[in-house]
Amino acid sequence: WYLVSGWDIATDGDMPRQINVSGEGKVAVKPDMATFTAAVLTQAAKIGDAQTENTKRSNEVLGFLKNSSIEEKDLKTVGYFISPQYQYDSRPCIQIYPSPCLQNPPRIVSYEVRHTIEVKVRDLNKADDLLTGVVNKGANEVGSIQFTVDEIEKVQAEARKKAIEDAKEKAEVLAKDLGVRLTRIVAFSESGGLPYPVRMEALGKGGGGDFAPAPQVAPGEQEIRSFVNVVYEFR
Repeated sequence: WYLVSGWDIATDGDMPRQINVSGEGKVAVKPDMATFTAAVLTQAAKIGDAQTENTKRSNEVLGFLKNSSIEEKDLKTVGYFISPQYQYDSRPCIQIYPSPCLQNPPRIVSYEVRHTIEVKVRDLNKADDLLTGVVNKGANEVGSIQFTVDEIEKVQAEARKKAIEDAKEKAEVLAKDLGVRLTRIVAFSESGGLPYPVRMEALGKGGGGDFAPAPQVAPGEQEIRSFVNVVYEFR
């Protein structure tokens, strides 16, 4: 039965005759856009005072960014938190069973307000001045810089095209070696794509006043890759 079935399959002209090949394409590109966060942190005994001070300094930071030609669409609040600050009893805990530990419960002594703004910079020549400027205008923490490519779809399409050409060349060489002729593509799939963003962590902490210039940002290059799998029929 096995012999008969194997012979039937081998001689069946209706069985699909296929070649499965993979291809890789990659494109090196220099990032043209940077994203960073600027956080304004304020603290006061009363929650209203902390909010008022935070709003004032946040508006100064936003005003500076808008005056530096950063558009509204490139400014986004990604976090606004109000946190009570507690003071804990520093006395050692002496417990005499079954009495509980003789310590006062923690009490709220102040409130902390944190407003975090995400900034997209489409002109990398301005990045250094913007990083320094937001701190001078009241931001306490600046960092989490990521370099990306604005029109990434075009680069991905170029990498995909190279991957398809690579797969086609492999299929043609394989068909020639096997003595067969490729007819049509019956399946296609793709994977890969975006690289991990280039990230720089916190550049500094300030909160107004003079601040040393930020280090010059260096976006370098990113490699966009595409991996394809193509299935050809052959005769």
